[in-house]
Amino acid sequence: MSKVKSVSYTRAHRILHWLIAGVFLFILLTVLLRQNWMNKTQMGEILAAKLSEKGIALTKADAAKIGKAIRYPMWRWHVWAGYVLIGLYIIRMLVFRFQGVTFKSPFKKHLIAKERLKSIIYVLFYICFATSLLTGMLMVWSPRTAAWQQVHHIAKLVHVQSLYYAVTFIVLHLLGLVIGELGKDKGIISRMVHGG
Repeated sequence: MSKVKSVSYTRAHRILHWLIAGVFLFILLTVLLRQNWMNKTQMGEILAAKLSEKGIALTKADAAKIGKAIRYPMWRWHVWAGYVLIGLYIIRMLVFRFQGVTFKSPFKKHLIAKERLKSIIYVLFYICFATSLLTGMLMVWSPRTAAWQQVHHIAKLVHVQSLYYAVTFIVLHLLGLVIGELGKDKGIISRMVHGG
């Protein structure tokens, strides 16, 4: 049985990998906070209940608006992190262009099934990643006119679904690392940290 050739990661690949991973996880954290602990309705209900104890009445709609206003600064961090991710994505594509990609083309002939699957997952990830960034930009930058309302709505629907590909990719990526470390690709994590 032939030994699998270890992939060597350049310093640029490694730095970009960890920067993208960090910003990506931060963005997921803002989504998690928005949907759970900082949910506008939940925060509004807590606020309305506490004000009610002081004899101040607040409608559900007003309470939700205040809850949304409270979490707005955190959501601005999500947008700014998105801008950073756009820059990192562009740099990543330039590094791929000039230093080569770290995975094989899924269309290459005589590729073993495991390598083809891995390559397909990476290609899908980068397509989904670009779609998330594009739809995020459309949500932030599209004019709030009637003509753009439908575009904004579709962009938001697609962008919200990004959570599913992101979590799926993270799980597959971590699973692949464990399989690699326990199998024929020992040292893959070390190579992504130290190079080689």
